[in-house]
Amino acid sequence: MTRYIPFIFVVLWSTGFIGAKYGLPYAEPFTMLMWRMAIVVPLFVCVVVILKRPPISFKDAAIQGVVGLLIHGFYLGGVFAAIYVGVPTGLSSLYVSLNPLLIAIFSGIFLQVVISRREWFCLLLGFIGVAIVIYGASKWEGVITVSGIAWLTLALISICAGTLIQKKYGQNVGLIRGSMYQYAASLLLYLLLSFMLETGVVEWNFTFIATLAWLVIVLSFVAVLLLMYMIKNGEATRVASYFYLVPPITVLQGWLLFDEQLNWLTLLGGSLVVLALIMNKPGKTNIK
Repeated sequence: MTRYIPFIFVVLWSTGFIGAKYGLPYAEPFTMLMWRMAIVVPLFVCVVVILKRPPISFKDAAIQGVVGLLIHGFYLGGVFAAIYVGVPTGLSSLYVSLNPLLIAIFSGIFLQVVISRREWFCLLLGFIGVAIVIYGASKWEGVITVSGIAWLTLALISICAGTLIQKKYGQNVGLIRGSMYQYAASLLLYLLLSFMLETGVVEWNFTFIATLAWLVIVLSFVAVLLLMYMIKNGEATRVASYFYLVPPITVLQGWLLFDEQLNWLTLLGGSLVVLALIMNKPGKTNIK
């Protein structure tokens, strides 16, 4: 089953953009994420206690805190804030899918990894496919603003940095306990941002509660543990390349849930993404 982990992760991860679209009409972005983390942290504490996970050093805990601030804090916060100010969901997913290119560029510097010409070609082919998918979707509802692009840029840089730091310094930390520290750090960040920048008002209704439950259980628990597992057991560049599948799947979900446009350009772009992933696949799976 481990060979299917990347694709299960991609499907689950893509629902985060849909969840944001469902939930943000009823709460401001940092407030919504604050409540999400306020539920996630006790959940992980209970799991750590039940499974009797061994303690880690202060240094490792601090590293996990930094990774949490980057991946669960500034990345998620940037994406949710961008969608909240009007950036379309499809464009948001496309913009942050530049992550594999940044990972490829900085892996050579940060992880001393040599990126082959074939891998560069596959990365660029995947990005072209993503661009075609989003262009084919074309019915973006929202306004592209400078602040929205700034939030997405913060999100993109953050997930790139968080992935590299976790790959280089977080290999010896268990997934469950490491995630607990990551979420605890992001909870503190959202408490601060919600208090300083937002009103904290939430319209509690079935849609918001159901969305919050999905984001907590499926995204923060299942999908993130899969991501940490892939980072631990795979090359950073190839793990990041799976993010190219997120925008096409997000567009497909938008078509099914919100009646957004799906045409031949979408199918063409999705095919290029799949082709890029197949060409970039090593001789044996990188998930052990």
